[in-house]
Amino acid sequence: MYNPAVLVMAAGVVLPMIVLAVVSLSVPLDFGGVAWGDFTARAYERVVFDRDWDGSRVLQHGYIDIFARSVVMALLTTAGCLLIGFPTALFMATRSRKWKAALLILITIPFWTCVVVQMYGWIIVIADNGLLNQILSRAGLMHGTLGLLYTDLATVIGLVYAFTPFMILPIFAALDDFDWRLLEAAYDLGANKPAALVHVVVPCCRPGIMAGVGLVFVPALGSYTIPGLLGGNHAFMIGNLIDFQFAGGRDWPLGAAMSFVLLAVVLVAMLASRLASLFQRQERVHEFA
Repeated sequence: MYNPAVLVMAAGVVLPMIVLAVVSLSVPLDFGGVAWGDFTARAYERVVFDRDWDGSRVLQHGYIDIFARSVVMALLTTAGCLLIGFPTALFMATRSRKWKAALLILITIPFWTCVVVQMYGWIIVIADNGLLNQILSRAGLMHGTLGLLYTDLATVIGLVYAFTPFMILPIFAALDDFDWRLLEAAYDLGANKPAALVHVVVPCCRPGIMAGVGLVFVPALGSYTIPGLLGGNHAFMIGNLIDFQFAGGRDWPLGAAMSFVLLAVVLVAMLASRLASLFQRQERVHEFA
């Protein structure tokens, strides 16, 4: 008898991926769709290369720039979430059980509302006539507008706000099982607070940090709604580009090929993270050997 989880994975993940792979290798029709049965790898070539006026092959700088920007934005988002998430998780882990429960509820409140509603809230705050500009203007700290909306910075702010809980929760789970007597032992051996934090606490909660980095970087890289609402056309990311190829450009094979390139980028990032963790673990084993 088949495992229900296997059937769900096959129906919800494997079969759509197979269809997407077939679409990426097909020939596009003029008004959307594909010519089933005609296979070519031209879509993957068009992700990276374009044809010049004389037919020569040149780099597709537009798509490459969007992919590079998306990676940078995802890295900035991950760094911002880590800078906010680690101290927050550390604060939560050192509170009493009653406070931990209350703080966990506060952290999960953003999950109760749709991300679209959250981003419209940010639009109200950072728009040219929004709450932030009005406060700064009335306080005499600024003349004019900040111009935050529809910029890369606005997109990063929205991404950090949306994905910070995904960083806090795994780090908190790792710190919640931490033996705080190790920190006291480090103090007794002469370590100051920053040294004890870096050499004792951080290594013990590294699995939580790595889990949080993965949970933030992957969805931030393929984010679609937040860049569209807060960044507009000035902060186009991979998700918006893929959507345009399917909906606006009616080029299904190119959109499918970009989806697989995005998947490849994610897999490479996860593999690099895994190899880095294994390398650090081997170094620690050699240190104690």
